[in-house]
Amino acid sequence: MNSRQTALSTDDYLDLYLLAKEIKDETWQQETLAALKTQQNRSFEEKQSALVQEIWEDFKQLNEDISFTYRLIQKEPTNEQFQTKLRHLRERRIMLSRELYLAKKQYVEHTQ
Repeated sequence: MNSRQTALSTDDYLDLYLLAKEIKDETWQQETLAALKTQQNRSFEEKQSALVQEIWEDFKQLNEDISFTYRLIQKEPTNEQFQTKLRHLRERRIMLSRELYLAKKQYVEHTQ
C-alpha cells in the first residue's frame, strides 16, 4: 500500500456492501465481500504469525532457563529447590509446545 492509499476497516467494507446492495449492484457486492474476506484473512494470519513468534521467544527463553538450572543442579545435585524449579520449567515447556502446535495448526487450517 502506498502513502496515498488508506486501508479500509471492516465497517467501511460493510457500508460499501450495503450501499452496493441498496443500488442493486451485485458485482460490486461480490467484489466488496471478497475484499472484506481477504482483509479478515490477512488480519488473522498476521495475528497468528505474531502469536507463534511470541511462543517461540518464550520457548527459547525457557530452554535457556532449563539449561541454567541443569548447571546449578550439577553443582549442587541434592538441592531440592533446583530440582523443583527444573520440574516446573519442564512442565511449562510441555505447555508451550502444545500452544505452539495449536497455533500452527490453526494457521494451517485457516490458510487451506
